[in-house]
Amino acid sequence: MSGRGERRVSTRVIHYPGMARGHLLVAIATLCSAIAVNGQDNWVASLQQAINEGLTRGYVSNTSDIQSVKPVPIPFSCEPYSLAPAQTVNELTPADIKVVAAIGDSLTAAMGARACTVLTDLIEYRGVSWSIGGDDDISISGTMPNIIKKYNPGVVGYAIKTGSEDSANARFDQAVSGAKATDLWESQISALLQRMQQDTSVNMQTDWKIITVFVGGNDLCDFCEDQATYSAANYAAHIKNVLDLIKANFPRTFVNLVHTLDVTEVGKLRGLWCDLVHSFVCKCGTTGSEADVAMTKQAATDYRTALEDLINTGRYEADDFTVVIQPFSMGMTPPLNTDGEPDKSYFAPDCFHFSTKGHKEMAVGLWNNMVQPLGHKAQTWIPGEALQCPSPSAPYFYTKSNSPALGADRSQGVAGNMAGSSLGAVVGVGAGVIVLLVAIGLIGFGVSKLKGKKEAVSVRMHNVQQHEKTRLL
Repeated sequence: MSGRGERRVSTRVIHYPGMARGHLLVAIATLCSAIAVNGQDNWVASLQQAINEGLTRGYVSNTSDIQSVKPVPIPFSCEPYSLAPAQTVNELTPADIKVVAAIGDSLTAAMGARACTVLTDLIEYRGVSWSIGGDDDISISGTMPNIIKKYNPGVVGYAIKTGSEDSANARFDQAVSGAKATDLWESQISALLQRMQQDTSVNMQTDWKIITVFVGGNDLCDFCEDQATYSAANYAAHIKNVLDLIKANFPRTFVNLVHTLDVTEVGKLRGLWCDLVHSFVCKCGTTGSEADVAMTKQAATDYRTALEDLINTGRYEADDFTVVIQPFSMGMTPPLNTDGEPDKSYFAPDCFHFSTKGHKEMAVGLWNNMVQPLGHKAQTWIPGEALQCPSPSAPYFYTKSNSPALGADRSQGVAGNMAGSSLGAVVGVGAGVIVLLVAIGLIGFGVSKLKGKKEAVSVRMHNVQQHEKTRLL
């Protein structure tokens, strides 16, 4: 979620045993003096200069024993089904997906994901990004597109290796490090549309697409400095512009709208370098005053409510298009290690972005939400959680229309989801102690008993049954 443009750096100094107080002051002074105010590229150069200064003075380590540079696989035990092609978005199965794409910020660009030291933390390892990476396959690298490959090896659009959003490797990963909600509709959507239209492997009119939208962390990180600009109402208005543009220009599309993270949680990752980075990239949510952190946490909740209100208007429901809120990110907190401390192995060396281990867990959380009905979607990640398989009786991605009864309003929202899910997270307070509730497990959805499906869906279910009979024989 790296910052873009000018940022005010906190000058609050924390003393660490064994470190001269002046060393941290020099690091902050170096960072401040190097900051340029004309864009993300200069910000990257500024942070790199600060990293180099830290290495020279010996208070930023150039080795790491907690950060794995290897991708993390996802065990896969599902059986792909071969069904008649989907005619509507409510019949969409993993095998129908021909194109994957994503927009957002540095968490989607996978900044620092494979970094073993802060020296390589600014590299965007897009090929291992949770929602759009396509390096290797699921047995090596756990990403959502690599799961799709198990159902349709011909899927296109996923990012590979490293590079900026302008690189050939980025493909349809048009996330920009430092982006805020306004940037998605002002620039990222147009860039994605241009790339997709120029790609001869894509048929815009007939190919089914998944676009994952995930943004808001950088808005929250500046919230305490400008509450009006970064209000929940403005955030929702920007997302509305994004979704309106997607709906108007990308037919046959299933949109994953992933709730923004509560950025205050990363403040529980402590240490010299962690605090230095946090004070620069997200003061409001981490090293700011208690009041600043509290209002930022509340803003995260308000952002989610505003998104749910937007989606519940029904403006994005069509036979060939839908937007589904995927809430697994709502209750995310840093997992604890055996010592009861936040486990930094899920994070990059900057203590802010995800490592490959974190990206793998994000991919599992996203996928599991996609195959869970509305009203029963998990609202937190569970490290080590198994990948869920589409039900043989309901092999499609769940939408508002094909989910079991959601109540009279059939709304997507926190209240409905909490009533139907036994997953949650409780965040403790004081001294950075975080308690993550162990998942009790989702109650069976009973999807095999669903009735009243459209005739087209019934035909597809019959195909599944015939497939099962043939396999058993």
